[in-house]
Amino acid sequence: MSNTYQLAGDLYLEPFINGVSGGLIGPIDVDACEVKPSSKKVNIPSKRRERYGQSRETYQIPEPATISIKTTEIPPVMLAAAFMAESVAINQGSGSLSAVNIALPPYPKWIEIGKTNIASTGLTVTHESSQLAIGTDFELNYALGLIRAGKDGAVKDGGAVVLAATYNAVTGTRMRGNIQPEVRARILLDGKSLIDGESLTLNVPMASLSPKSGIDFMSEKPMEVTLEGDCLIIEGESAPFYVDQPKPAA
Repeated sequence: MSNTYQLAGDLYLEPFINGVSGGLIGPIDVDACEVKPSSKKVNIPSKRRERYGQSRETYQIPEPATISIKTTEIPPVMLAAAFMAESVAINQGSGSLSAVNIALPPYPKWIEIGKTNIASTGLTVTHESSQLAIGTDFELNYALGLIRAGKDGAVKDGGAVVLAATYNAVTGTRMRGNIQPEVRARILLDGKSLIDGESLTLNVPMASLSPKSGIDFMSEKPMEVTLEGDCLIIEGESAPFYVDQPKPAA
């Protein structure tokens, strides 16, 4: 067995919500997974005449070990943690808008219709009983449900319009950011040495994780999430983390 280590590894994350396991998620392709043990030095200075201020005794006491995970492969639980967010469902049903009065602002300002995922079929917009032409008199962002006057159209200076349209269903996930200060999770890294093929596993029974840095939505590189926090020692465990070098029996 080599005493030099370079690992390939699969990371699994088991989030706990109100103390209840959400199940293991993974494997996740992480760029870094760092554990840092920590201790604090306590110094007892001497007050004897000839030794005043010198160290009479020093000793170390343990402090929380920390863990840091960096990845560009971001499952929903990690993305929510990066935003300190609570995840809720998006559930807009399909329907219709009939004779909706809109005070259209002057070009180039947009205004929200009130629904998203607008259908192009059956869309009409009228001004003073005259139907307006899309692309000339007004512009529409169908996905976001935004409308604005055309630059050189009949209502370029704004005015009252009446809209009729249908909208399609929208589902998905909304992350309500900055309301969950931490994610508690078990972390399991299944590692394999690139040098001799031996196994090495990291098991953190419970960690308190929060984002280390902001998320750049417009980065020229893939979006990256870094979570860090303390390794907790919990009931039934003898240590805040374990590193195993298993050797399966023949």
